[in-house]
Amino acid sequence: MILGDPAFGSVPSPDSRLVVAVGSNAAPHVLRRKLAHVRSSDIVCLQPVHVTNITVGHSAHVAARGYLPAAPIFAGQRSITTIAAWLGPDHIEALDATEPNYHRQTVNTRDHPLIHGRPTPFLPEDRPPLPTEFDLYVSRHGVLADPVTGDPIPFGPQADVLSWLSRRLDDATLADPVPDVCTRLAGDPPAVTARLRAAGLSRSDDLRSPRSIGHDR
Repeated sequence: MILGDPAFGSVPSPDSRLVVAVGSNAAPHVLRRKLAHVRSSDIVCLQPVHVTNITVGHSAHVAARGYLPAAPIFAGQRSITTIAAWLGPDHIEALDATEPNYHRQTVNTRDHPLIHGRPTPFLPEDRPPLPTEFDLYVSRHGVLADPVTGDPIPFGPQADVLSWLSRRLDDATLADPVPDVCTRLAGDPPAVTARLRAAGLSRSDDLRSPRSIGHDR
């Protein structure tokens, strides 16, 4: 089934890799926008998947638009259902360029079992076989975590995570209406990211951590 763009289809190109989305890359319109400029004959194939031993938290950084974005977390016995994309080399290179705050890492299905998710109205039921390894983007900044226990903060509405930050940073302005807070934070994302790090509100979940979920590509 074609998703409205000639680059999208139901059968991936031979050299494609499966990239599992955590966050906005799960939305087809986001991938269309990010990959629209790529000159490639490779087909982008989307499919729903269910991944075990991974859950979702918040990256310990402020995005350019002022919000706290999603990031994957190693979590035994937890799982997520999301969208994965089969991408060719040119599309992967282009997607990497849109994710400066993330590493693309490879995960094997022995440690993180992967199965087909339930078909959706805009994705085909006839899906290609799943690989023995796949990629996903892991935050370079770590994930937001309790400074005492080290437990990661589960992904949730921006109002909830900003309220949590307001208490931890003793900054009442972070509890203001979300659009106002995001507008302010977008004025200097690196400064706010540095505050998170200085307050000990991040936990590493990249390859340098014993909780690593994969290795860099």
